[in-house]
Amino acid sequence: MTHDEHTGGRRFGDLAAEDMDPAQRAVNDRLVEYLHPDRAGTGAVIGGPMAALLRSPDLADGVGRLVPLLFEGLSVPRAATEVAVLLTARHWNCDFEFDTHRRYAARYGLAPDVVEAIAHGVRPQLTGELADTHDFVVRLLRDGDVDDATFATVADRWGHRGAVELITAVGFYTTLALVLNVDRYPAPALPAPETATRG
Repeated sequence: MTHDEHTGGRRFGDLAAEDMDPAQRAVNDRLVEYLHPDRAGTGAVIGGPMAALLRSPDLADGVGRLVPLLFEGLSVPRAATEVAVLLTARHWNCDFEFDTHRRYAARYGLAPDVVEAIAHGVRPQLTGELADTHDFVVRLLRDGDVDDATFATVADRWGHRGAVELITAVGFYTTLALVLNVDRYPAPALPAPETATRG
């Protein structure tokens, strides 16, 4: 993906646990406990976009508090949310975000060929709510808006609540993708889907 073409190293770099102030450490530890409960209390560093965001602890705290909501608190089904995340990561050419969400996509039932199609910028074979999600998100990312028919399809399926949740998911993961890209954060070495931690 294109941001890997840069030859420079990380802009923000990693923030070691011993270098965090109390506010940074509190945010870090809360996210480690939520996302990687097996590593809670070990001094683990969350990494990812938080490597940069923790430079602004209050901002990191606000972003971090949205993570459980985006993972567990939406009315939109998680498989549809993962389609939205993968499309957003692909749009912004964000390797870390895309590869991280491969495992969540597998966990929530997205077929590998769907993920690979999105990875290569090809429309996957989708039906029903996943097709509606795909078309909504593609138009939103392309145009910064959706036409009335596309909006109505999602609103009829999930109501205005679901429509605004999809818009917000795209915005949230756009923010994370841009932070990761500017930091030149490397793509992760992925565990097998069945060993992935909470999400």
